[in-house]
Order: sequence, then structure tokens, then C-alpha cells
Amino acid sequence: MARTHPLQCPFCENYLIAPVNLTFRGLEVTGGICKCGAIYSLDETGHAMGEIFMDALTFLCRGDIDRALSLNPEDYECLDFDYDRETNSTGRRSNSGKLGKILFLKLKQ
Repeated sequence: MARTHPLQCPFCENYLIAPVNLTFRGLEVTGGICKCGAIYSLDETGHAMGEIFMDALTFLCRGDIDRALSLNPEDYECLDFDYDRETNSTGRRSNSGKLGKILFLKLKQ
């Protein structure tokens, strides 16, 4: 079994709260915002990463979908991890066997 880690921002190592439902300018994301400016978004099934990525990128761009679509991969950092919602941790299977994905995005300076 893989080792578990509390949910932390991979960019600044800040410990994070479990993802919550966020709404901004009509955009709904299940995730959160780190104090370093990174955002994180949860895909509970692990099968909708493309949709989660676009929602997270648009959220990162303050709801400006045109800006989000104009970004190049060199403009941001993106990391994803297996996520266990029951324990708010990364890196292990939950008791139910269900494992989601959590995606982190941060604009480069």
C-alpha cells in the first residue's frame, strides 16, 4: 500500500482543507485556493480530468475563459495526485476502494 500524505500544496507545502464547493462568476468548482495563489480542484471519479482542468484553469483566470484558453502550458504549472476524500490525503486507496484525482494549478510569474 502506498504511503499517505496529508493534503498539501505542491508549490508551497501549505496544509490544505478538504475541497469545498466554490462558485465564482457562474463557474462551479469543487476545490480550494492556497495562500500562495495556487488553486486545487477535485475530480471525485478520476475520469473527468479534462473538464476539471478547464474549470480549474478558468477559475485560476478569475472566470475569464478567453484568457484561460489563450494560456500556453509554459504559462502555468499543473500537477495532479490520487486523492482520498475520506482522509483528506494523497497517495492511498480509500476504504471503499474509490480514489479521485486532485489537480493543482498555479500561474507562473
